[in-house]
Amino acid sequence: MSYGRTKEQFYEQALRNREMVADPKITECTCPDTLCEWHGKCKECVALHRIKGHHLPACLQPMMEDKIKDLLAAFELKTSKIELTSVDYRQYVRERDKGSKAK
Repeated sequence: MSYGRTKEQFYEQALRNREMVADPKITECTCPDTLCEWHGKCKECVALHRIKGHHLPACLQPMMEDKIKDLLAAFELKTSKIELTSVDYRQYVRERDKGSKAK
């Protein structure tokens, strides 16, 4: 499927995409869960969510929310937010990791 683009248009878009991702501001991890051990390791984070079949990572949820709400409105359904893992749990993992390294 070409989405109505020529090969040249596709190539030009590829060049623009490469230019965008070269900017560190664009590739910076935007997840609000900064204590997550996968924070800043987006490739690994997304892979874990995909493999486990969990919800979207927290950083991708805002991007999808409006689109999903529009779709659900067409079917008269509702959405609910998934809570982020508690900061206490994240700190507990770090404490346990420190304890296991000390032995």
